[in-house]
Amino acid sequence: MGPCFLAALLAACGPKPPVRTALRGDLVELKRDILSAQKAGTLDHGAVVKLAQAVGERELTSAAGRDGALRVRSLRSCALPLREAMQQRAQGEDDVAAELTLILLEANVADRTTLLNRHVRSTNGAWRAVAARAAQRPIDTDLRRAFYVDPDERVRRAAFSTALQVRDPAELEVLLEAARVDPDPNGQSIAVRAVGTIGGERAVLALKDLWVHADDTLRVAIVDAWSEPPSFLAGGARELALAEDGAAGLAAVSASYALARTGGADAARAKARLRHDILDGSDDEKRLALRVAPIDAETEAAIAKVAKEASPELRVVALTRLTSITARRADAIAALRELAKPKASSVSEQRAQDEAISALADAGDSSVLATLIKNVQGKELSTRSRAARALTSLGDYGSAATALADDDANLRSAVACSVLARETAER
Repeated sequence: MGPCFLAALLAACGPKPPVRTALRGDLVELKRDILSAQKAGTLDHGAVVKLAQAVGERELTSAAGRDGALRVRSLRSCALPLREAMQQRAQGEDDVAAELTLILLEANVADRTTLLNRHVRSTNGAWRAVAARAAQRPIDTDLRRAFYVDPDERVRRAAFSTALQVRDPAELEVLLEAARVDPDPNGQSIAVRAVGTIGGERAVLALKDLWVHADDTLRVAIVDAWSEPPSFLAGGARELALAEDGAAGLAAVSASYALARTGGADAARAKARLRHDILDGSDDEKRLALRVAPIDAETEAAIAKVAKEASPELRVVALTRLTSITARRADAIAALRELAKPKASSVSEQRAQDEAISALADAGDSSVLATLIKNVQGKELSTRSRAARALTSLGDYGSAATALADDDANLRSAVACSVLARETAER
């Protein structure tokens, strides 16, 4: 093959096209070829999209073992552009193939009945999870009930996710039992939300009993459940108001947000509670309230106060929110630039600096571009990851391409998926 192979993809000859290396070469070659293309100026927007496609396909093909299964689980947002590669890799028999089959099921491009019949009695929990996710027909009720108590938490989570869609009132009691006793916190939360989608007074009051001894994470799930229309109209609104008044922590903030967005009789009080959380809550309560509180004149003023007076980390959260308000955007950008300057003298200030840089990138401010280009080659994985995401947000795909040859497979996959998902969303 000559040096101009795939020139149509990269619009240039000279450096070996990274797309070819991504599909057929090794990581050392890919690093070298991406750097050469960056220096030659051939790695434009379109070329990086094609490179991301190649990297995504390569990572899918090579994924193996538990780590590979966890990695491909994060590729849901780019299922459409990677569908062909997913379908091909899903033909295997390992856990990676099972995870990809779950993604294809959720994208409605796999036959549920066939998968259910094929894997309902599998000895592999990953494939039983596929069967549990496929069991959506009314005649599958008994199978779903069996999956709710499967010894593998993956199967139970899949079954509870199916219950979220099916909303079968006949399964309320078994789902309530799972919400009470399932040992997996994630599965327990999904079961709680499934109860909320079924709703009715029985569901609302049973969740109230569960609330008493629940931790904050489970309480947030209960808030989500009470917010579902079938529960909200059957007493969920009342319980949300009581939770807002009688509780503290993220669950109380979540309850206030749920009531504030309904526009009902409790909305004004809920908005006032959110303003209180913004100004006087714990740091965690402030952070969540700053992000979710509906904007009105009073709330805007409270956010602006925090943006001036709080700790650097909370100031970044407040300023990020203010960048979405036209009249305050310029001042918020200027303040974020100050926080992004490299003068951190503590771990907290370093976190604030990192978050400010990311916030500026999300706001489309290119003043942080040079820092991001440096950071995407940093020693710490977290630093490289933040920089790659921020460069993608800024639309500088050419610089973000460095991360497509990162030593960490999870980061390579995440950046490829981020690029592909953004391109799909913009079409």
